Amino acid sequence: MSKQSSIQRLPVEVDPFRLVEQGRIYEGRIPIGDYPRLKDLLFVDNRSDSESVKNTLVYVKLTFTKTDTRLPVIEGNISTSLKVPCQRCLEAKTIHFETEVNVVLVGNDVQAEKLQEGYDTWLVEDQRLFLKDFIEDEILLAMPSVVMHEACESARELIEALPDAHDAGENEEVQEKANPFAVLKDLKLN
Repeated sequence: MSKQSSIQRLPVEVDPFRLVEQGRIYEGRIPIGDYPRLKDLLFVDNRSDSESVKNTLVYVKLTFTKTDTRLPVIEGNISTSLKVPCQRCLEAKTIHFETEVNVVLVGNDVQAEKLQEGYDTWLVEDQRLFLKDFIEDEILLAMPSVVMHEACESARELIEALPDAHDAGENEEVQEKANPFAVLKDLKLN
């Protein structure tokens, strides 16, 4: 089986099972602007940030092959650096990450259910796989759920959780009047 490699330009739509039989390898660099869902998560504050987003590249290497047990898989890695907003201060934070891809291709849900645990699966409908969608999903899954600087100030002043003593007394009265079950606390069961 000869391995073929395609540099830079990735096809839009492929038949992944056919690529597995061919042992195809795809390598490329894709502008982040080609990923609409991912682009919406990036930090853009001004014109220079917009240019930075356009120039940010995602590096991809995907190998279509079979496991030792003859399961069709996509293996490889995806790496990039993204400028995203810090969840605490709302300023830009650059995250660098590389994610390993190891996904078993299945044609239907029944095949996915038959696989042993420990496999990530990708449902291929109508023998078609849209590579950009696949890559974007893998990036979104690899991104940290919360991004924060190690030390930064909150963008907004925190609201005190405890009321002062004067307000506390008034709140208790209001709660007792508003609580329709407050009268039940004095009843004794016989």
